[in-house]
Amino acid sequence: MTISQDEVIWCYRMILGREPESADVVQKLMKSHNLPTLREAFLRSPEFAEKRKVLSTSRPQVSFLPLDLPKNEIEYEATAIQLSRCLEKIGAAWSHLGMTKPHFSVLTNKQFLPENIDENIDKFWASGEVESVQVEGMLARHNFTSLSTKICVEFGCGVGRVTMGLARRFAQVHCYDISQGHLALAEQRAQDVGVSNCRFHLCSDNLLNPLAACDFFYSRIVFQHNPPPIIHQLIRNALRSLKPDGIAIFQVPTYCIDYHYSIREWLAADHELAMQMHCLPQQVIFSIITDENCELLEVREDNYTGAPDRFISNTFVVRKKGRVNALLRWLK
Repeated sequence: MTISQDEVIWCYRMILGREPESADVVQKLMKSHNLPTLREAFLRSPEFAEKRKVLSTSRPQVSFLPLDLPKNEIEYEATAIQLSRCLEKIGAAWSHLGMTKPHFSVLTNKQFLPENIDENIDKFWASGEVESVQVEGMLARHNFTSLSTKICVEFGCGVGRVTMGLARRFAQVHCYDISQGHLALAEQRAQDVGVSNCRFHLCSDNLLNPLAACDFFYSRIVFQHNPPPIIHQLIRNALRSLKPDGIAIFQVPTYCIDYHYSIREWLAADHELAMQMHCLPQQVIFSIITDENCELLEVREDNYTGAPDRFISNTFVVRKKGRVNALLRWLK
C-alpha cells in the first residue's frame, strides 16, 4: 500500500496540529508500511504525547458537588405528540446554529467562533483526533479490539470533528445529526481528507427512528442539549442499535443545581434559537440499560458540561449482552 503525500500532511495537521517541517520528512514518511502504521507513528511520537499532556493540564480543576443535594424534579416520559413538538423546537435551534456558528456550537470556545475559526481550524480538527485516541483506549480496556472489522454509529456528528478519527479506525461509520448545516460541513470534511467509509444521515424529521445496527455507538456533548424526554428515547435507541456484545459510550449530565423540567411548561415557553442544557437522573439511565438487555461496564464522572459547579456529568460505557444471555432472557 502506497502512502500519499496528502495523507502524511493531514496526519501532521490532524494529529500534531501543524504543517510538516520539511518536504524531506514528508517523503520519508511516505515510505511507511501502511496508513495504520503511519498513524501509530504520529500517535506514539513525543510531540503528540506532549500535546496530550498540555491538553490535560490546561483543563480547569473539577470540584465535586456535595452528596446530599436535593432531588431534581424531572418529567422524562412524554406522549408521541409531545416528543414531536420537542423535536421541532430542538431542530429549529440546531438548524440555526448549523448555519451561523457551526464550529462554535460543537466546541464552545471563542477560538471557534466564525470570526476566529480560520486561524484555529487545525486546533479544532486536532481535538477530534485526540478524542478518537481516547475512545480507542477506553474500548481496549474492555478487550473491544479489531475495530477495522466493526461498524460504528456516531450520534451528533456535528461538522465531523471526531468522525474522521473514528472513520480511520472502523470499517464504516454511520453519522447522524439534526442540523443540515453541520452535516454538509461534515460531508465536505470527509471529501477533503479522503474519507470514504462514512454514511451521513439527517435525522431532523426522524430523530427517534431506529439507528443503523452497529458494534459501537458513540455520542458525547450531544444528548445534553436535548430535553429529558428526548434524552430518554435517544439512549434507548442507542442501546437498541447495538449488536450482541457491542459497546456504547455516551455522556449525559445526571444532575443540575436548581434544575427542574416540566414538559408542558417547556413546550409552552418561547425559546431562543440557542443551545440548551438538560439532564436525566442516573437511576433512569440505569433502568434503561437493564430494560435494553445491556450491562453497565463503567460510569465515570466527567466535566463535559464545562460547568462543574452546576452539573454532574457522567460518561457511561455499556455493553449489549451476548447471544447466550439474550437467549436465556427470552426463555425466562
